[in-house]
Amino acid sequence: MRNHDILKTKAAIVIAVLFFALAFTFAGCSQSADELYAEGKKLILDEETFDSGMELLLRFEKKFPKDQRAPEVMLALSTAYQSREKFNEAADYFKRLIEQYPVSDEAYKGMFLLGYMYYEEMKDENKARSTFDTFIEMYPDSELTVSARILVENIGLPVEEWSVVRSLTQPQEQ
Repeated sequence: MRNHDILKTKAAIVIAVLFFALAFTFAGCSQSADELYAEGKKLILDEETFDSGMELLLRFEKKFPKDQRAPEVMLALSTAYQSREKFNEAADYFKRLIEQYPVSDEAYKGMFLLGYMYYEEMKDENKARSTFDTFIEMYPDSELTVSARILVENIGLPVEEWSVVRSLTQPQEQ
């Protein structure tokens, strides 16, 4: 073979390798929103397929941010990271949920869960208080507002000293 033919052959091989690399990278990217959502939600429930489910839900979140199910997927991703004790990733997704979908049902649930995660799991009372204060301001009529108020009032106290617990455990005057 001549040098020119060898260069052509090498170029063809490089092009073929690049083509297959790109095809492999984007394999599955043509899945519809319905397919990614359904499969991701199913796989995330099983310990053995959890990571695959997360991957599909992350792909859904990136590919279909305007889909009506996007807030639900963001909340699922947040709580999934939280369940794996990946609290920083969970906090990032909770915050993105709240910023991107502030009027969704999932946003107010996400904000409450973020505050609770700061308080209970990350032991960051300042972030918990700030998050709950914002929650109370943004969602004053939510069914979770009473719980947020109780948590804010009692941050830093042992549970047995919480005002609501004391009122339930102290004998009633007659």
